[in-house]
Amino acid sequence: MQFGVGDTTRWLYFSFDILLVALILYLIVRAFNSRKNINYFALIGLALAVLVISAYITLPGLHVVAQFGLVLLIVGLPFFLDDRWLGLLGRDDANTTSPAPPFLNPFLMGIFSIIGAFLVVGLVSGIGAKTSELPTGVPLVAVNLPQGMSASFGSQVSAKVIVSAENSKWRSLTADNFSATVDVAKQGEGTYDLPISITSKVPDVTIVRVNPANVVVTVEPVIKKTVTVVVKFSGKAGNNLVPDEAIINPVKVEASGPKSVLTDLTQAVVQIKLNGETQKFSQKFGLVALNFAGETIGSVSFTPSEVETTVNLVASGNLKTVGIRPITTGQPASGFWIKSITLDPSISTVTGSADQLSALAELATEPISVAGLSVDTTLSTTLALPSGITSADNTGKISAKIDLEAISSVKTISPELNYDGLNAGLKVTSVSPTSVSTLVSGLSSVLASLVDSTVSIRLNLAPYQSAGTYSITLKSTDFTLPDGISLVSYLPSALSVVLENR
Repeated sequence: MQFGVGDTTRWLYFSFDILLVALILYLIVRAFNSRKNINYFALIGLALAVLVISAYITLPGLHVVAQFGLVLLIVGLPFFLDDRWLGLLGRDDANTTSPAPPFLNPFLMGIFSIIGAFLVVGLVSGIGAKTSELPTGVPLVAVNLPQGMSASFGSQVSAKVIVSAENSKWRSLTADNFSATVDVAKQGEGTYDLPISITSKVPDVTIVRVNPANVVVTVEPVIKKTVTVVVKFSGKAGNNLVPDEAIINPVKVEASGPKSVLTDLTQAVVQIKLNGETQKFSQKFGLVALNFAGETIGSVSFTPSEVETTVNLVASGNLKTVGIRPITTGQPASGFWIKSITLDPSISTVTGSADQLSALAELATEPISVAGLSVDTTLSTTLALPSGITSADNTGKISAKIDLEAISSVKTISPELNYDGLNAGLKVTSVSPTSVSTLVSGLSSVLASLVDSTVSIRLNLAPYQSAGTYSITLKSTDFTLPDGISLVSYLPSALSVVLENR
């Protein structure tokens, strides 16, 4: 309804409107409460109903008849109503001393008044109309941008809109039928709170309300840089095949976007979803920019926007479980250092060609930005899978718990690895990763003479009595430290150890 009945606040006024109309109708019915008058009102109501229905279902002949009948009834009002009506008009000859007995009791008069009021208010508000919020938000678009500038809206990328339209038209409305624009004309570099303007591309649609009415817009320069193209696979090929390293042409493209976004962007991503392919394929794929959580950054564009990608499928080299190493960018706030980064999960099982799996020692995460951190934080990231390597355990988002600590006198070393409880019939053939980056603290004079061999890690292999690949979680008690040296942190938190028969 055109007054915005879809709005909670408007419902209060809508109900109040019905209450007032019902009260007026009640007084009218009470004044003309006789069989003759009620029959007359019922006849008018019937003519109105036929008028509305014939218009709604498009019956022009019936509509004209209803109009003619309604005019006759209204013109003939003084002739049909009794002396009570004439008395209201001030006629001296009206007989008001002996009115006709009431035809309806008070309860029926109240019911009639409420129903009549709802119909009257509904008719005035728009029969056949609907006012409600669109199921999906309308994407925000900045207009009138100064040359060489870009605008970003942060997390508020769309606006919710309440619109009013005929039922038949409302059912076909989508967010694509509307535009939500923010005018940034004459705005220089900076952050602004600007109004959102909603327009409909479909005629006879009323915009009732937009939420939010304003949005915070950051206007900044557009810059360009050259980045490397990488391929990320998801899904699985058929016949136990896996993708080999993709051939990309070109291997570098020009990225364009807001300065704050492009500063940390290092790659353009081709996303390829495998779905049972059994043969080599080659086609053009679009490029996207991803943030550290694996989400698309819509404000970045590439030239060219597509690259030719050839993917050869090779026999799977079965599976391999390797540790995950966190990659960070930026520096914590002044006076803080990263005490530890705990990943969940800390290992992943992957598949690929036999040659690729043999050369794979560890996996890395997509860069995790720690710039400006001053408190312990948990962030999300994803695996940076090498080309031709696919996750076999569907490792998606990885939780990275970053623990910070105030800076003291520290040193990074790589302790020696020792094994306890190794079965005599087994041997350690590989450890992934091959070293553990360990941060220790102590007096500067002690740290100056500290070398890698001074600290050791003793891995307890007694629980593993058969050949295989095992993930061993490191504990602080596994480290052997000299006096005066304390353990601060270590990365990674788990090692993948391969045991084979002697």
